[in-house]
Formats: sequence, C-alpha cells, structure tokens
Amino acid sequence: MSSFALKAEVRSDRGKEKAKKLRKQGKFPAIVYGVGKEPTSLTLDIRETEVVLGRIHGEKVLVDLSYGDTTEKVFVRNIQRDPALEKLLHADFFRVDLNKELDTKTPVHPVGLPKGVKVGGLLEYGLREIAIRCLPTKVPPHIEVSVEDLDIGENLHVSDLPEMEGVKVLSPEDSVLFAVAAKAKEAEEMAAVEGEEEEAEEAGEGKKEEEGATASAE
Repeated sequence: MSSFALKAEVRSDRGKEKAKKLRKQGKFPAIVYGVGKEPTSLTLDIRETEVVLGRIHGEKVLVDLSYGDTTEKVFVRNIQRDPALEKLLHADFFRVDLNKELDTKTPVHPVGLPKGVKVGGLLEYGLREIAIRCLPTKVPPHIEVSVEDLDIGENLHVSDLPEMEGVKVLSPEDSVLFAVAAKAKEAEEMAAVEGEEEEAEEAGEGKKEEEGATASAE
C-alpha cells in the first residue's frame, strides 16, 4: 500500500475566530484520534494537504502524519470544505494499529464497457463502496471489477468480487454493485410486449378451458 506524508503542528488555540485567522495564513485546523489515544488538535498547511489529497483521491490510503516528535499512520476520515469556494475548512485523521484488524469501507470501481451498454442499455450503480475487515496495510484503496460481460437485465453482486488475500468482505453477498438496465422507452416497450404475451397466453388458456367444457357437455 502506498504511503504519503503530511506535517502538522499541535494546536492549542480553538474557536471560529482562531480558525479564520489560520485560513488567512494558508493553514487550517484538524484533529487526529483513534487507537485509544487522546484526540490531538492540529494545524496543517492547506497547499501541502491539497497535494496529498489530490494524489490519494480521497481513497483508503495510509498517510504518515507527523507532529511534534510523533509520526503516526493514519487514514483521512473526513474532509470539510467551504461549499462555495471548495477551500479546506477542517480534516479528521484516524490513527491505526498496524497489527490490529479494523472494519472499514472501500470504493468499488467498474472497469470496461458493458456489452449491454453497447446496444443502448444504461449502467446503474448499487453499492458505491463495500464494508471489509482487514489489517490497515491490507486495505485496498479501491476495488476494480470488470463489468464488460453484463448484458441488459443482468446484475453484478458482491459475491462476484474477486477474492482478496487478507481481506474479509462484510457486505451481504446478494447486494447489487452494478446493473445494466434498458432505457426508459425501451423498458416500456418491453413491458408492453410482455403484457401482450401474457394476455395472449391467458386468452389461449381460456379458450382451451371453454373448448374443454363444451366437449364435456357434448
């Protein structure tokens, strides 16, 4: 698993006004917690942090977080941004014990173009991420799964994922990850055709029953 580094400073001042002052200086507040240790308030450089976040794409990648005389392995747990400007406002980092399994989630990415999409279908998403249990060093940044063989009306489930050494999948096996559906108009046409076929079958059965009853009466 790739590892990236961030440097931080221990922060003692708190409050909205202090945070605003930090951001004007090109910094932002953060906190690190986990593995039974007391949470520690931190200050990080916005530009340096954005570089790392851009490289890990927000996925499950271990980061070496250094502050004071301490360096800890952490995951980025939560990022808060200004809704209008997209600037960093706050970050949560989660400490991990490299020798202890943890329960977490990781994204699932489709690979390839489904054959059902090639003929006009639409790729639909079910679960965007799945729950897993493993050591921190075994957490996959994301899971890639081929969807090329999916035709219209077919699904790909959690049970179809490839096995991963040291990783236990916790999400239900019958949960749908991806599906290929017909477009709305085509779906309506298919439903209409199926309805007509059912009506024809019912009419045929009714006719047979009627003929049978007539034959019995004779």
